[in-house]
Formats: sequence, structure tokens, C-alpha cells
Amino acid sequence: DWRKLLNTLKESLRFENPFEREDKRKIHTAGENEQLIAEIESTKSERKGGAMAIDVESKLSNITDEKKSLAEELQRTKDDVFEAVTNLIDQVHILKSCLENAKTTIKDSLDQKQACVDRLESNERKFLGEIRLLNECRRNLHNPHNRVMQLSGNIRVFVRVRPLIPIEQKFPQDHASTSVPSLSLLASRPSSRGPHCDSLGNSAAMFQTISFPDEEAIDVTQPPKYLICGNKTWRYYFDRVFRPHHTQEDVWTSAEPFIQSAIDGFPVCMFAYGETGSGKTHTLIGDKENPGLIPRSVKKVFNAKREMEMNPKFCVSIKVELLEIYNEEVRDLLDSRSGPDGQLIKLKVNSDDTVRNILVSTDNKDEVSEILELAQKRRCVKATKSNSQSSRSHLLFTIHFEVDSDTESSRRKGCLRIVDLAGSERLEKSGSTGVLAKEAKHINSSLLALKEVISKLQAKEKHIPYRNSKLTYLLRDNLGGDSKTLAIVCCSP
Repeated sequence: DWRKLLNTLKESLRFENPFEREDKRKIHTAGENEQLIAEIESTKSERKGGAMAIDVESKLSNITDEKKSLAEELQRTKDDVFEAVTNLIDQVHILKSCLENAKTTIKDSLDQKQACVDRLESNERKFLGEIRLLNECRRNLHNPHNRVMQLSGNIRVFVRVRPLIPIEQKFPQDHASTSVPSLSLLASRPSSRGPHCDSLGNSAAMFQTISFPDEEAIDVTQPPKYLICGNKTWRYYFDRVFRPHHTQEDVWTSAEPFIQSAIDGFPVCMFAYGETGSGKTHTLIGDKENPGLIPRSVKKVFNAKREMEMNPKFCVSIKVELLEIYNEEVRDLLDSRSGPDGQLIKLKVNSDDTVRNILVSTDNKDEVSEILELAQKRRCVKATKSNSQSSRSHLLFTIHFEVDSDTESSRRKGCLRIVDLAGSERLEKSGSTGVLAKEAKHINSSLLALKEVISKLQAKEKHIPYRNSKLTYLLRDNLGGDSKTLAIVCCSP
């Protein structure tokens, strides 16, 4: 084809531009360079990959060895832990067995100890009972006083007839006595001379003649001119009869054994009973020249305290309380608010004793004397036709005597309660009206309740009506049981 040949010739004969040729050469050189660079990079990559592979293989080998070592160490640890756990389990079983044995041993030991404690407590109770019995025997052997008191009777009744006062000597018929009813209430034996008359309250009984056949009897005779049925005489027997000429010292001599019983640890009650103006307060309290039973008892108690405390093994404490029963209300005369000019302090009486009353600890008899004087000022006293200074309440003076001793297993507690009773009275004789009549009613009812209690105690009956009066209820521990009771019946001639 001539056209193709012509074109080829043109192409071969075409003038070649040097710049284009240089550019082509650069482009070709650049392509070669890139190829070389690619080959170099490929070679580097191949070399680097081989080094890395070698390094990875080395590390993998190390990791494999370390893993194997750790596995072996873990296995050894597992074996050690298993062995330790096995040993611990064995030890736990051993400890459990030891614990069960210890529990059994301790239980047996506790049972034995409890049995020993029970035996010791039983022996202690037995020994304490024997000690109390021995102390009682010792007290009876070394102090036959209590045995004598028991043989003489725990309840004893004295009678004291006071002398005539000047106005009675001047006008005897205007002041005739009516003491026979009081005598008949507490007489220990019935009349043994002449017919017994039940009509002691009639008008013929207003004039009486008394005589004293001996120291334990008193005769009351009515003059014949005042009688319709003839001459009648009543004889009453008592443990002791004091005539008008007997002194305070004579009464104290007979009553002193009761105070000794209180010192020995027995409950003792002494009270004066009789109509108003018969000398009850004088017998119990007296005056500075002729002290009564209370001041003399206080003196004896403190003398006993001083003698006991000369031995360092003895410690004696004495407490005093003063109560007043007015219209069946219990009052505390040691309260500063009590008394006729102050507030009337009423006390409640529960199953044990009075509630929240004041007990004063004393160290000498002078303090007790001051307390008595203060109580006398606070006591309810009013004037009646029978007595210008008639006590309208019952006065309860109590001494608590407690002895602590190293030679005795328990504390010895004695209680001496001396009661100045309000006087019984007849309303038509005393002329009491209004408040005085109400007071006389409460006084007579409480005295009647006291008479009933003493009568049932002497008859040894099972039920004793202590609750019939506040007076008998407060005196219940000092009247029954192994207590010693002295009733002093005061009579007007």
C-alpha cells in the first residue's frame, strides 16, 4: 500500500524535537525509578517480614515455655492447696470431735457443779436453820429471861388504880368511878366472889367500893343502899395490881422485863387502857420528877446499846417513830407540818406497815426526849367535862432496836411499841357533842376492837380480826405470834 509506506517514510523523516525527547527520557527514567523503588521496598518488606517472623517465632517459643512453666506451677499450687484443704478438713473434724468431747465434759462438769451447789444450798439452809435454833437455844440458855416470859404468858395484864385527886376527895359523889366495865373487858379470870352481875351500866353501878385482897386481885363492891337485889361484889384477877400508893418505880419494876425482851429481838407492845382521866398518860410518860414507862424504857435501851457496843463485834442502831390515830386516820407526829396548828398529815396503811412515815435515827436518850416533847405538843388534846386535857387520839411510840453481830448469822431486830390509848368515855358523863362526840365514837370503837383481838388471842382462835380498826391493824405484829404484850388497865378510884 503506497499510502502506508508514504506515511512511514514521513514519520521517519520527521524532525525530532530535543525537548520532547528529553521529556520522554525523564518520563521513562522516572518510571524506571519508581519500579526500582517498588522493587527495593518489596525487598525491604520481604527482609523485614522474615526478621519479624523470626522474632515472633522466638517470642512464641518463649511464651510456650512460660505457659508450660506456669501450668506446671499452677498444678503444683493446686496440689498444695488440695493437700492443705484436706489437712484443714481433717483438723476441722478433729476439732469438732474435741469440741463435742469438751461439751460433754463441760456439761458433765456443770451438772456435777450444779449438784454440788444444790447440796451446798441445801446444807446452807439446813445449817442456817440449825444456827438459828442454836442461837435461840443459846439465847434461852444464856438469857433465861425469855423462857421466864414465855412461862409467865406472852400477854399479861396489869391494873393500876390511881389515888384520889383533891377535887374527888372534896366531892366524892360528883366524881364517882365507872371503871368496872374496863376491868371486865381485860380481866384474865372471871369473878369468883358473889353473883356475877351483867348490869354494870345501870345507875346503881355509879357508886362503888374497891378493895385489894392481894397483889393479883381487886374487889369491886356496890354499897347496899343503892342496890335492889342486895349486896354484890365482883372480884377480878390480873397478873399484877397496883394500888393507889404504888409509885412509878413500882410499875417500872414489873414492866422492865418486857423492854428486855425487845432488846433480845422480840416484838413487844405495851399500852395503857382505861377511861379518860384515869392516869394513862401519867403512867406512860409521867413528868421530870416521876418519869413514866416511855422515858425509862428509852434509858434502858440506850444503856443496853452502850454495853453492847463496848464489844467491837456489835453494832447497834436505834430508830424512833411516832404515830397518832385520830378518827381512824393515821398521822405522823414527826412531820413538821403536823399538829393542831399545821396541816393534818394522813398516812396510808398497806399490808406491811404505814407508808412514808418518818423514822428518826437517834444516838442518845436526850434526842428521844425532845422528840417526845414535840410529839406531845402536836397531839390532839381537848377539854371535856371528865378531863380538862383529854387525849382525843391514840399515840403510838415505837423504838426499832437492831443489832449487827459477827457471831450471829443474821441481824437481830427488836421492836418496842408503847401505846398511849385515848380514854374511853360515856357521852352523858363527858358531855361530848359535835366533834367531841364523833371523836368519842371512834375512840370507843377502836378500844372495843382491841379488846376483841386480845380476847381471841387469849382464846388461841385461828382468825384474829386485826382489820376491824387501824389501831389493831398497826399493832398486829406486836400482839400475835411470839410477841410480848403488856396491857396496863388504868382505873379511877
